[in-house]
Amino acid sequence: MDLDWLQDIICLENSRSFTQAARERNITQPALSRRVKSLEAWLDTPLIDRTSYPIRLTRAGETFLPIARQMVVQLQQTREDIRESGVPEARTIRIAAPHSIASNFLARRLAEMFRADPELRTRVHSDNAVVCFDLFSQGYCELLLTYRHPAIPMALDPDRFICRDLAAVRLLPVAEPQALRDGGWTLPGTSHAPTPLLTYDRDSFLGGVVAHVLGSRAGPLHLKTLHVDAFAEAIKALCLGGAGIAWLPEPLVREELASGALVELGDPGWQSEMQLSLYAAVESGDADLDRFCAALAP
Repeated sequence: MDLDWLQDIICLENSRSFTQAARERNITQPALSRRVKSLEAWLDTPLIDRTSYPIRLTRAGETFLPIARQMVVQLQQTREDIRESGVPEARTIRIAAPHSIASNFLARRLAEMFRADPELRTRVHSDNAVVCFDLFSQGYCELLLTYRHPAIPMALDPDRFICRDLAAVRLLPVAEPQALRDGGWTLPGTSHAPTPLLTYDRDSFLGGVVAHVLGSRAGPLHLKTLHVDAFAEAIKALCLGGAGIAWLPEPLVREELASGALVELGDPGWQSEMQLSLYAAVESGDADLDRFCAALAP
């Protein structure tokens, strides 16, 4: 059994595509296929139904997936506990946050907090929203920093966890201005010239918000999906390259909008407001953690 095999099957289930999963795992597609087959051989049962498109898990795969997620979380946590065992006096606050938040809002706030408190110690687990949710809900991270939207329910027990909204964040449709002009891209597009779309898996959080925006619009939509990705940063890079339009969190594109590298399109009805929210246990009994949560708010 190899930890990479478990991470491969989790990524493959999220993307439903060997090509996309291989890209996210930073390996070739044949290598990914070999590793999945190795896991299936170790378990002595198929996990992937390769006859369907997009691919889907077999019944055995659906049974194994939550076990794989739990094993990955436990192994990663054990490794970190062992690494930190030599310095038990260092209080480290563990935070789970999606890449787009960890690399933007959280990185900036932590830099300010470290300057104010040189003794502060943090460990950020940055992954997609599903993995971050699992890390937090299973107790391997003390805090979850994520987006929240009324159309996307969060399966967290309100008797166990408290939610603090830190800031309102708009999800905006944006495009590279030259490509926008050259392509004549519009929202909702036209039947003779559909607008190219760079988007997220519908089962992901941001994908669900985009689906909600599109589903709430009256009239036909003329969009052609060119690319689906798990990470907003990857979609942003393609958007900056002029590949198509994309819905991106405003903090992630604030500098590009200010410089003109990206522009908004459509009326405000194409936007959606989310909350940047911090989740923690209702009664942590940890004064350091409580102070950290209070300081994290902008």
